[in-house]
Amino acid sequence: MQKRIFFLTACFLLSVLFPCFQAAALYRPAFEIQSSAAVLVNMDTDTIIYEKNPDKQQYPASLTKIMTAIIALEEIEDLDTVITMPRYIYDELFLGGASNAGINAGEEISIRDLLYALMVRSAGEAASALADYVGGGDIATFVQMMNDKAKEIGAVNTHFTNAHGLHDPDQVTTAYDMYLITKYALTVPYFQEIATAVSYDLRGQTIYHTCSLLQKSSQYYYPYAKGIKTGYTDEAGRNLVSMATKDGYNYLLITMGAPVYFPTGEMIQDNYSYTDAASLYDWAFSTFEFMQIADEGESVTEVPVTLSWDKDYTLLTPEKSISALLPNYVDRSAIQRELTVPESLEAPIEAGQVVGSMDLLVSGEVIGTVNLITEESIEQSKLLYIGAQIQEVVRTWWFRLILGILIFLVLAYIALMILHNRRKKKRNRYRAKIMQMQYQNRRRR
Repeated sequence: MQKRIFFLTACFLLSVLFPCFQAAALYRPAFEIQSSAAVLVNMDTDTIIYEKNPDKQQYPASLTKIMTAIIALEEIEDLDTVITMPRYIYDELFLGGASNAGINAGEEISIRDLLYALMVRSAGEAASALADYVGGGDIATFVQMMNDKAKEIGAVNTHFTNAHGLHDPDQVTTAYDMYLITKYALTVPYFQEIATAVSYDLRGQTIYHTCSLLQKSSQYYYPYAKGIKTGYTDEAGRNLVSMATKDGYNYLLITMGAPVYFPTGEMIQDNYSYTDAASLYDWAFSTFEFMQIADEGESVTEVPVTLSWDKDYTLLTPEKSISALLPNYVDRSAIQRELTVPESLEAPIEAGQVVGSMDLLVSGEVIGTVNLITEESIEQSKLLYIGAQIQEVVRTWWFRLILGILIFLVLAYIALMILHNRRKKKRNRYRAKIMQMQYQNRRRR
C-alpha cells in the first residue's frame, strides 16, 4: 500500500510540475511503423507524443493478461496463498494452443508464482487458475470483474470474454484503451515488479520474459526496455506493451497488430512489434526534451486597477515555472501565449492573488497552462470605494425605479399645488367681487 501511495503521489506531483497535453498530432517521425495501431506516451508528463489508429478495434491476445493481473493483485491480499491447479481449465488451453509454463493440473502453487508465470512466461494456465480462484470457481465471474474494471478505468472500447487472451471475436480493445489499462496497472502494488522481471525462478526452473527486447541473447535486445507484456495470435498479429528509460526520460509504448504474414501467406521472419518499438524509442529519446516554457516571477502583462490612489495598474506573473516535453528543434521563441485576464481589477489586491491564466501553444496546440497572479499588494481608497458604491447604486434598476417614482410624486405635487393655487386665486377674486358689490349696495342706501 505504501508503494502505491508513493507512486500515485509522484504521478500527482509530475502532473502539477509538467503540463499534460497531446502532441501526437504535432510531431511525427520520419519513418512509418508496421504495426496497425500504436500509442507512445512520455510517462514523466503523461504526454502522448505519437499515435497511430489509437481507437481502431484490435484483438488483445495475451495483452489480456495485464487486466488479469490487475484483478488478481487487487483481490488477493496474500500472494503466498497456495492453491491447487483445477483440472477443468486445461482442455480449452490445450485446444487453443495457449502458451504455458508447464504447471500441471492438481499441482499446488502460490499466487505469487502464478503471477510471475502469467506476466513473465505468459502462461495461459496461470491466467485461468487465477480467474478460477478469484471468481470462486466461476471464471465468468472473474471476466465480469475484468469488464467492470475496464469501464472504471475509462477503457470504454474494451470487452473481455476470457482471462488468458486466446482468440475470441468478441474480445476486443484499442491501443489507447491498453494504454489506460497499463497506466492503471502500474499503480497497482507489485505489478511493475512482476511485469518487468527479466527472469524468475519458478519452483527451481528459470523462466524468461517473453519480450525479446529484454533478452541480451536476442537480436531484438534493447538495453533501455523494461517489460511489460507480449501478445500474439494469427488474428491479432503481434502485440507489445513495453516501457523504456534513458537519461531520466521514461516512455510507455503500446503497439498492436504488427503483421505476421506477407500478403502471399509466407510468414514474416522479422518481429515487427520489436523493430517498431526500438525505432519509436530511439526517435523519442533523440528528439524530445524538457523545456521551461514559463518562468515564475516573469512579468507577463499588466491590468488596470481601480479604487486605488496609489496604483493605476498591476503586473501579472506566472504562479509557478512550468516545463513541457518538446522536440529539441523547437525554439522557445516559437511558443505562443494566450492570456485570459480581466479588463480591470478592483483594489484591495493581495500579492499572489490568482486573477487569470495563460495558455502556451505550439502550432495552435496548447502545451501548457499556468495561473497568473498579481505581483504586489494594493490598498483600497475608502473615498473612491464609497464613490464607486454610490455609482453602483445609481446604476441599479431599482434605484432608477424609485427615482422615477419620486420624480413623478414631486411633479404631481407641484401640479396639484399649481392647481390648488389657481383655484384659491379664483375663489379670492370671486370673494373680492362679492365684497365689492356688497360695499356698493351699502353706499347706495
